[in-house]
Amino acid sequence: MSNQKWLFIGTDERLNVCKNLMSGDGYDCRIVQTDHYSEELSNEIIHFQPNHIVFPILQMTGTIPVELLKNKPTLYTGVTSTEWLKSFQEAGLSIHSYLKEELYIWENAHITAEAFLKEFYMETDRTIRDSLFLIAGFGRVGKMVAEMLRGVGGRVMVVARAEAQLAEAKMLGYQIASIAEDLPLEGAYLVNTIPAKWLKIGNQQPRFIFDLASAPGCLAETENVEYYTLLPGLPGKHFPFDAANALRDALKRINRR
Repeated sequence: MSNQKWLFIGTDERLNVCKNLMSGDGYDCRIVQTDHYSEELSNEIIHFQPNHIVFPILQMTGTIPVELLKNKPTLYTGVTSTEWLKSFQEAGLSIHSYLKEELYIWENAHITAEAFLKEFYMETDRTIRDSLFLIAGFGRVGKMVAEMLRGVGGRVMVVARAEAQLAEAKMLGYQIASIAEDLPLEGAYLVNTIPAKWLKIGNQQPRFIFDLASAPGCLAETENVEYYTLLPGLPGKHFPFDAANALRDALKRINRR
């Protein structure tokens, strides 16, 4: 495996752990712990000449000049814009988003849900049993959170826009409500997984809002709400080894294809 040279970029701890895991598997791995393009990163690319580059979970500030990538490395990206990828695509580089690898998405959702439980206990010092949780969004993370909460005795209501998500949730035995309705927030915990600013706080106030979606979060208003917290990057924060192990497996699967 000596010809497999992997460069990891980013400050998220799961990337550093993933680098160590892959080094243990026999790959030649290095990491530059930065979330922006820098002289240090440029020098590492020039001297190391990686044939695989793993980018940060969230889009880095700045980008790598394509003239530094003369050996045509394979690129593995997290969250990125079309514009940010444009120079790499025009250079004919092979680009894969590990955040779109299906098994990794589900594994990451499961780890996110467990990490949320940890955050819940730390924030509230309360038990879950018999408490009402409104889960906004019923994608992969929403499904995992709902399943775990119900598994320890929580009462779960799924809130969504899409009729398909509401129908699926109902068939799985959850209470449901449309986002367009007045939601029963009073005395409930709201767990948001929808990456949009959709929530307006009215007269009913939830006990707490846990926002698991990406910034800027779900609040439509700009004022601070003391019972609200935005929780990006939970897998790397609470379970870096498990999150890194899932990422390592995803990178290997992508590389084998």
